[in-house]
Amino acid sequence: MTASRPNTDAASSTTAPSKPAIKPHLMTSTWHLQDPSTWNFWQRMLVRLDLLQQPKDAPKAPIRVGEKVPYYPAWRQHAWIFPRAAAPLVIHYAYMRLTGWTLHPVAAFFFYVISFKLFAVASVRKFNRMALRYGYFDGMAPRDGVPDTQSRKVVLSLLGTISIRPLFALCVAYDRHALPSLSWYFPLQLFLYACILDFFFYWYHRATHEVSWAWRYHKKHHMTKHPNPLLSAFADEEQEWGDILIIPFLTWLCMPVDFSTWWMCTSLRPWGCAHVLADDDDGLHLAPARYGPLPRRRLIRNAYHRRGSKKSGNYGKQTRLWDALFGTKMPRQEWTEEAIDWDNTAW
Repeated sequence: MTASRPNTDAASSTTAPSKPAIKPHLMTSTWHLQDPSTWNFWQRMLVRLDLLQQPKDAPKAPIRVGEKVPYYPAWRQHAWIFPRAAAPLVIHYAYMRLTGWTLHPVAAFFFYVISFKLFAVASVRKFNRMALRYGYFDGMAPRDGVPDTQSRKVVLSLLGTISIRPLFALCVAYDRHALPSLSWYFPLQLFLYACILDFFFYWYHRATHEVSWAWRYHKKHHMTKHPNPLLSAFADEEQEWGDILIIPFLTWLCMPVDFSTWWMCTSLRPWGCAHVLADDDDGLHLAPARYGPLPRRRLIRNAYHRRGSKKSGNYGKQTRLWDALFGTKMPRQEWTEEAIDWDNTAW
């Protein structure tokens, strides 16, 4: 009787268990490099609106590590901002004067939503162009793009911002019989509105970083380490509703301005105040941070996102006023007075 030999053939034919596929990171963005036939509806919309920070064939932005950056004067910013922000009010005023008719609230909603969209798109395009021209402080790292799996969320978040805010203002502040106008003390109103809005945002933002259970409502927003304007509203639904509706509503309760004043205050935020453009650390310095009593925090957002920690600082969105008053002001990391070329103005 001979001993049985092990079935080596059977053993060799047994394959090793396959390794689980690596799940892509939530912020992975490669779709814009693929064939356009593979894009979904939301991705096509971003491309057609020319909103991508770094399109497939765009030139590489210059690197700004340790290099002085150009200066963007305040008057040049205002010359670009105010005509575009005020245009809908001027058109509305002319319509009422020339026809003697009023603008129905439903018609006003569509008119101002479309106007807000056009202004926001123009602002994002301009900042994208400036970014490609002047680069970034952390120019060694590419910008985070719209994630492969989150294009629908990004677009809907932006659409929600430009649709829900005008709807809210039309409900609480719109008078169809009043001619659009601004008070002579509008600059003071703009200043106070921004400070009040930032007060509510400061405490909400600080809570999401320093209250353990609240971090989960803000964590997604920090998944981007090198943000661009399109990712400004990228966040959990709870934060989005706070930014889009709750904080503006609380601000209006404290300072119930008329619709025209609200429109200008809100339209100016995407340019000079809001995350929509402040998250993007372009390689240039924008006035009036040099002289103003409320230095804007435009050029500290990028380093803030790269830290991504729960305990942070510089929580204000419009200014660092409340951070200074409540002890959470942190030094600027990516530009100082010495890092600005005051004689080289940007366009």
